[in-house]
Amino acid sequence: MTSAQDRVTIGSFARVFGDRERTPDDIPDFEALWRAESPDTDFGAMGCGTFRTMTKPVAAYAAAALRQTLREHDVPPGAVGHVLFAASDAVLRTLGGDFVVEVLTATGLTESVPVLISGRQCCSSLAALAHGRQLFTDPETTDVAVVSLDATPDDRARVRSFALFSDAVASCLLSRERPGEVRLLGSAARTDPAGLIGEDSFVSRQRVARAALTKALRDSGRELGDITKVFPTNLYQPVTQFSAMAAGIDREKLHFTETLRAYGHCGNSDWLINLADYRQRTGLRPGETYLAHASAPGFSASAVLAGV
Repeated sequence: MTSAQDRVTIGSFARVFGDRERTPDDIPDFEALWRAESPDTDFGAMGCGTFRTMTKPVAAYAAAALRQTLREHDVPPGAVGHVLFAASDAVLRTLGGDFVVEVLTATGLTESVPVLISGRQCCSSLAALAHGRQLFTDPETTDVAVVSLDATPDDRARVRSFALFSDAVASCLLSRERPGEVRLLGSAARTDPAGLIGEDSFVSRQRVARAALTKALRDSGRELGDITKVFPTNLYQPVTQFSAMAAGIDREKLHFTETLRAYGHCGNSDWLINLADYRQRTGLRPGETYLAHASAPGFSASAVLAGV
């Protein structure tokens, strides 16, 4: 028997990047900062050539992404019952108290019910995706927008362990009635207690990644070998590849190197940016299975998607 959630598709992907393109050398004392955050690693192997910074308030970029998402199928603002914002924890203090109101009024989504989801660092947007799907248990829900965002005002804070943070917003639409391109088959997130206090290890990261992936696959009814392409977090390229292999993922199935080169690490928006990039370059095909896989200190999350 098909449930209401089984009929929900995901599509209308949009990406809006900070309008200023920069290089790592633009950050004062970049080499010293990198050595302090990622000792004994060569930034040249990172795979990142440029990153983006925002010159306007984050709300302006979030509104622009939402407009793109709604425009693809001419979705009237009144049809969108919920808008789910997702942000990495550090971003919360920079948004300001009127962020949500500013975005809703700028896009005409003043009848939508907003929620801001965080607490899982760069895995927060996958939590928003799962929550969005659950909202369709209400038969009156027809459209839900998901907006992931990350922005770092302080350049020095962009340089973190195995990462160079960039500014971006990505969005998509979950819909019961409008044509989408993938369905969410299963998702899961797990917490690494050691990672929460900065004492994670290869073993603890591997354990939490495999646990989240195993649960998502089991709920989806798919196997790891069914996966066509994987959309990961844009971290230091050798770390991203090694972490994927440790979780049992074929590194050849990862799609992230081009976006990493152009944009760096866009926080909890990475997997969605990578999916949208793959869609633009190759296309999301009916019958194929995809994996969104996000990682952060203390967390791992996976979502299995099927092309429709």
